[in-house]
Amino acid sequence: MALHDTDALIIETDTAAESLPAPATVPGRTHDLTNTGTVTAVWSGGVGFTEGGANVASISVGRGQSKRVQSDGARWIVLPLGTARRVFAGKGVTDASGNVTFTFTPAFPTVPVITQAVETAITDVTECRLTAVAVGSATFNVRRSPSATVLGISLLQVPIPAAGVTVHCLATEAGQGV
Repeated sequence: MALHDTDALIIETDTAAESLPAPATVPGRTHDLTNTGTVTAVWSGGVGFTEGGANVASISVGRGQSKRVQSDGARWIVLPLGTARRVFAGKGVTDASGNVTFTFTPAFPTVPVITQAVETAITDVTECRLTAVAVGSATFNVRRSPSATVLGISLLQVPIPAAGVTVHCLATEAGQGV
């Protein structure tokens, strides 16, 4: 069958061999592949697909099933239907060393995208740094720079750990789309 260059929702009803355009020609495009036929439809996609983290030459869509694929500009990525990217949101308080660790249970499939915000009554917090990130956790370190006034001039002292600071962490599964 001809390539589905312009279709977004493709409902397969009669043949078992289908193909998509090369993903490099349609970066970012998403297709919903639905099979209402009586046989399993096999889809080829130029350079292939990535499904469940594995690269495969083709994907099968069983009778009565659907799959969503999206071009990342190099391959077709098989996305879970009806789900969005996983998001973790939490808040924690720094210890005496200025550290707070967030544990992601279960771990993300890949290192997530991390953002943070600080909530504190301390007025001299100078930085909140992401010091470690992995698929299962993220650690932040918060430091403050107390000031001293000498002869009417305000001077910052050497940064010290900021204990008792509340840190908000937002971790989002890496990827494009929803």
